[in-house]
Amino acid sequence: MKAYFLIILLALSGFSVKAQKQLGYAISANSTAAFAQTNRVANIKDAKPKGLQLEVFNIWNKQSNIDDCNCLPKSGVIFTYFDLDNSELLGKAFATSLFMEPQFKITHKYIFGVKSQAGFVYANKKFDPISNPGNLTYSSNISNYLALGLTNYFLINKNTAINASFIFNHISNGGIKDPNNGLNFPGINLGLTYFLDQVDFNYKRKNKSSLFSDPKYYISTFFSATTTRNLTSKKYPIFGLEFSRTKQLNGVLYHVAALDFYQDQALRQKLIQDGKLAKTQYRSGISTGLGFKMGRVNFASSIGTYLYDPINYYHRIFHRHEISYAINEHWSLGINLKAHTYIANYTDIRLKYQLK
Repeated sequence: MKAYFLIILLALSGFSVKAQKQLGYAISANSTAAFAQTNRVANIKDAKPKGLQLEVFNIWNKQSNIDDCNCLPKSGVIFTYFDLDNSELLGKAFATSLFMEPQFKITHKYIFGVKSQAGFVYANKKFDPISNPGNLTYSSNISNYLALGLTNYFLINKNTAINASFIFNHISNGGIKDPNNGLNFPGINLGLTYFLDQVDFNYKRKNKSSLFSDPKYYISTFFSATTTRNLTSKKYPIFGLEFSRTKQLNGVLYHVAALDFYQDQALRQKLIQDGKLAKTQYRSGISTGLGFKMGRVNFASSIGTYLYDPINYYHRIFHRHEISYAINEHWSLGINLKAHTYIANYTDIRLKYQLK
């Protein structure tokens, strides 16, 4: 989790797209409903988490930004307080997350945005075999927080808007410690957005983006460590190497494809504990997906399948979600969450180098 703090600090200190920006704030209330994605967490199905959030944002309204994405790029940080409804079982939580949101004018009074969030959350009622054995959704006080939202803005005037959005929230520790079935709670946000300066949403694209260059290629090394039993604290390492290719589709959206190879000692240990033959601890997979790029920060989500997996312990299809920060032209630091259906496999820290 220390890497999350590092990336957020880096992003907040250098979250530049291309100069010129307009600052604003938003306050929202949210109402959600948790759903039990597996019978193991059936005891949370009636929980209806509620919360309040404060958003601090920049709208990057320089003409070159508009030309890049044919939109008004928006990014910032969100602080959210959640009452997870069942105070004895799930408790309360506080989340801090970075977000990016391309905004598109639909009419002169209606703006639509797609918001991606990633960060960390502190929750106070983690699983405990004695005091809280019923909470199988999260087992660490500090966990990953991911959210995806579709936001509608209704302008009251040039400084104020009502915002209404549908958002999907997810909390888990990324497979670092068991149990980790995850807490998923979609819902709605309603609030008020205030722009410190008047925002002109009547933007016009003047020139086509200059970003459509040749594909970029990367090599990454990554590391993780996870436990193998609910009541144990010993962690086993996961090492890997990844080759990836990205191609810019517009100013904020890009396609990504990746091939990875890794050694999973945690999975090998699980097989040994289950009394099964651990043939090998090596695996390989291929994945493809889409990402959002805004300044030095990137969010990407991909779906993939295994090319080599003789262990066949997890579902062959997996999905991955990454946030990374470009330190300079060649080097990036990232966090990646990998999961099979609703079960997180691991969260890794990775160092990326741009080959071309």
